[in-house]
Amino acid sequence: MSSENRIRVLPPQVHLKIAAGEVVERPASVVKELVENALDAGADRIDVLVEEGGRQLIEVMDNGCGMTRDDARLALERHATSKIATEDDLFALKTFGFRGEALPSIASVSRFLLETRTRSSHEAVCITREDGDQFQVAAAGAPVGTRVRVRDLFYNIPARRKFLKSTNTERGAILDCLNRFSLVHPQCGFTLVHNQKTVFQRPAGSDIRHRLLEVLGRETGASLLPVSGGGSAAGTLSGFVSPPVLHRSNRRSIYLFVNNRMVKDQVMTSAVLKAYQGLMEKGRYPVCVLFLTVDPARVDMNVHPAKEEVKFAESGQVFSLIRQSILEALSGYPAGENAGIAAEDPFAAFIPPAPAAGDRAVFSPGLEDPPVRQPGLLPDWQPSPAVVPVDSGPVREKTERYGSEKGFFSSLQIVGQVWKSYLILCHEETLYLLDQHAAHERILYEQLQQRMNSRNASQELLLPITMDLSPDELAAVQEHGDILAQLGFSLAPFGTNAIILTGVPILAGDYDPREFFHEVIADLLHSRSQAGKNLPLLNELAAGMACRLAVKASDALSREEIELLLMQLDQVDVGQTCPHGRPLYFTMSRYEMEKKFQRR
Repeated sequence: MSSENRIRVLPPQVHLKIAAGEVVERPASVVKELVENALDAGADRIDVLVEEGGRQLIEVMDNGCGMTRDDARLALERHATSKIATEDDLFALKTFGFRGEALPSIASVSRFLLETRTRSSHEAVCITREDGDQFQVAAAGAPVGTRVRVRDLFYNIPARRKFLKSTNTERGAILDCLNRFSLVHPQCGFTLVHNQKTVFQRPAGSDIRHRLLEVLGRETGASLLPVSGGGSAAGTLSGFVSPPVLHRSNRRSIYLFVNNRMVKDQVMTSAVLKAYQGLMEKGRYPVCVLFLTVDPARVDMNVHPAKEEVKFAESGQVFSLIRQSILEALSGYPAGENAGIAAEDPFAAFIPPAPAAGDRAVFSPGLEDPPVRQPGLLPDWQPSPAVVPVDSGPVREKTERYGSEKGFFSSLQIVGQVWKSYLILCHEETLYLLDQHAAHERILYEQLQQRMNSRNASQELLLPITMDLSPDELAAVQEHGDILAQLGFSLAPFGTNAIILTGVPILAGDYDPREFFHEVIADLLHSRSQAGKNLPLLNELAAGMACRLAVKASDALSREEIELLLMQLDQVDVGQTCPHGRPLYFTMSRYEMEKKFQRR
């Protein structure tokens, strides 16, 4: 070979590890591939044992058809599969696996054992591999089916192993993976054991409604609405969606399946969110479980290494099918109040609706119906007419409560409110535009911190509330019970999958306790799965609570409410940003404004 030649064929141990990096991203990837193999083998019972989030051990056992000795040895060769034979088979897939890459990839980055037996065999075959050695084949005693044991994942790729997340995060990813399999395969029983403790045990033969209750929790599962549609080239859709009043703070509860395969598809997700547009606040997401059945020839499953993404031949029709089917299921629920405003009209937000009889402007002296307030902003008194004289009773109460000296924000002249979102303030030669939601969020966050530090954060409920939780919600409550107590929640276990809620944070005010607790748990699950958070977990949850309880960017405020907001803002230590780091206000000087009008 010439010394100038630079291209070479990589040795087998190198390209196997490269292939493993595409298929095996984390312990949940191993579980997914092995469970798919078990389902392809016709199993109706699958047991998954995990230790330390899958870092130390992943073991998947099934009662499927098993493999013969020769098939078991061949299955550990790359691109060896029983599921396709020709190129045309790629466009008529009816199985989960088809590439023949999973087992050899997993075996190349772990200490591996495969034990399998067919019904016609009197003994099982056991194939092991330790420390990159050759596969060792021996006879063994085992029931019909297959057992795969994976120890010390990525032990021979330290750089990859160090990128694994915490035990709880990896355990959560495995739980989410098995939840999705449980939903789409109710005919199969699933068991998950983590660190020798059973997380869940779901019997085979459950109907889909029962599985919804098991996976999503009894209250959420029972609230879902059936959805169906189809009959065109886009396929047939079935499943369940939440009413607009039931929503989450992230997309974790959107479960999508194509031909019984779990996917993360942008077209389908966009269709779901589009259907709920105008029915939910921005940043809120529905709970939905959707099954799309489509002709295998009209969907490409071979576009992602882990087969998590698909490509539709008629993506536009799929989008329309999902959106329209959900809208029909939700028929009867009113659209949001801003649904009729054209988003492309840049002046729509400036133009208030024509006042009905008795209506007044926000700061009109004759205001008959005061604007709706958020709980906790004005806890001790009801708003009087919008313009209040300096010596009026409520203002004297505010002055006594927050001190006679005006701080920076309370000394600003109140000009008005724009788009029910921003306060226009002025001082001498400077104009201030203040984000009312971010400001109130900062205030509530500081108040939460003070109450947590003083151990006075909880108020007892008059009537305790019993709540059913999903397995991952229950695990989060058990693991972080001390943090929830610091935030002001008082709770106790009740049975296997339920708790009794006896107290909530004082600042929750009139917020529905059941909904508020669910939202905080959703934030907890989301925060645990995020790397590089800006705040510690306790503070992250407190920030989420403050955001949820604060006035919204669509709430009209009276003058009294604005004055109190500014007074409270003067009491916080950091008045520049909200807890998440967004600015509270920006300024414009008179000089800058006159330059824009070409007066200077």
